[in-house]
Amino acid sequence: MPQSQDGEIFRPDVTILPGPQAAPVRRERFAIRLSPQDLERRAWKRRVDTIHVNTDVVIKTVARFDEMLRDLGDDVEGQCLVIPAASGAGKSHLLARLQLRPALVPFRDEFGPVRPLVYIKAPSPCTLKTLGLALYLAMTEKELSANLKEHDIWTRVRHQMHAQLVSIIMIDEFHHAFRGRTGDERRTLVETLKNLVIPDPNDPLRPPGAELRPVSLVLSGMPWLKKVLKEDFQLLRRCVFKPIKPLGHSEACVKKATKFLSLVEARLGFPAACGLSEHDMVQRMLKASNGYTGRMMHLVKKAAFRAIQSGKPSIEQVDHLGFVFEEIFELGPRRNPFLVVDISTLPKMKEIEFERLTRLTGTAEAGVETQADDA
Repeated sequence: MPQSQDGEIFRPDVTILPGPQAAPVRRERFAIRLSPQDLERRAWKRRVDTIHVNTDVVIKTVARFDEMLRDLGDDVEGQCLVIPAASGAGKSHLLARLQLRPALVPFRDEFGPVRPLVYIKAPSPCTLKTLGLALYLAMTEKELSANLKEHDIWTRVRHQMHAQLVSIIMIDEFHHAFRGRTGDERRTLVETLKNLVIPDPNDPLRPPGAELRPVSLVLSGMPWLKKVLKEDFQLLRRCVFKPIKPLGHSEACVKKATKFLSLVEARLGFPAACGLSEHDMVQRMLKASNGYTGRMMHLVKKAAFRAIQSGKPSIEQVDHLGFVFEEIFELGPRRNPFLVVDISTLPKMKEIEFERLTRLTGTAEAGVETQADDA
C-alpha cells in the first residue's frame, strides 16, 4: 500500500486531478460557443444565485455561533450547536454562512497547516469508522484505507486535529448517524464526539503530550437528530439547539413571508414586477414551501433562471413557478400551489413529499436559508 511522506496510508485508486492549467484545454473539447446574450444571461443567473436575505433564525444562529467562537480560548469544555430542520429548510446553506467568519480562515505557518474549522457532510451510513475517514480526508486531502480499524483511523484523526489546531468540527446531515445504526454503534460514535467536547486525560485516542484543549461541535440534520444526541447525556446537556422553524399562516407569519419575498424580488433584477409579495402569491408560497423560507428561495431562484433563459421581463406564476414546482414534485395541476385557481382550497403538503426536493437537488442546494444585509 502506498504511503505519503508522513507515513499515512492512503488509497491508491483515487483519480489524479489535472492542474489548473490543463482545465481550460480539457473543457475546450466540449465547450458550447456562447453568444454575448448568452453570456449576459449567465452572469445574471449567477447574480441571482448569490442572493441572500437574513432571516430571524440566521441572525440568531450567527450570533450564538460568534459567542461560541469568543469562548473557544477560555472554556475548559467545548460546546455543541445543533441546527435541526426539515428537508430543504436551509441547514446546509446556514452552515456555509457560518464558515465565512474571518477567524476560521485556514492558513499555513512554518510548522504546517492551521485549520480552525473542519467541515464535512456525514457519510451514509455514518459509523465511527466512516466518520473518521471523512474527517481525515477533509483535513489532509488524502484517503485512508477503509481496511484500517476504527482505532487506527481515529488515532490518525486525533493526531491531525492536534497538529492543525482544529477548534470546531462542523457536521452536516448528522441524522445519518441514526438511520440504520444499532444502539451500540450510535453510543460509541456520540461518546467519541463527547470526548472532543469534554477532554478526558485518560482518553486513549489523545496524542501523547497533546494539551487538553476542547473542540466545539456544530451539527445539523433532520429533526430526529436529537435522538442521536440522547445517547450521551453529558453531550446533550452541552447542546444549544437552534432549529429552523416554518412560518405559519398567522398575521405575523404572513407579514414575515411578505417582507422576505419583497426583499428577494428587489434583488432579482427583472425590469417588470414579479408580484412575489402580493397577498395571493404569499399564500401560494407558504403552501408550496410549508412555511420554510429556504424552500421559497429555492423555488424563486429556479423560476428566475427559467424566466431569464426565456427572455421574459419577470417571473410568471404559471409558466415559471408552476413549471418549476411541477418538475420537482409531479403532483399535477390540482395539487400545484401555483396552478390552482383558489389557493385557500389546497390542503397542506405532507413533509415527506419535500424529501424529493432534497433527493433531486441535494441538501445544500435545496436548502437556501439566507443571509445578506437586512431582513
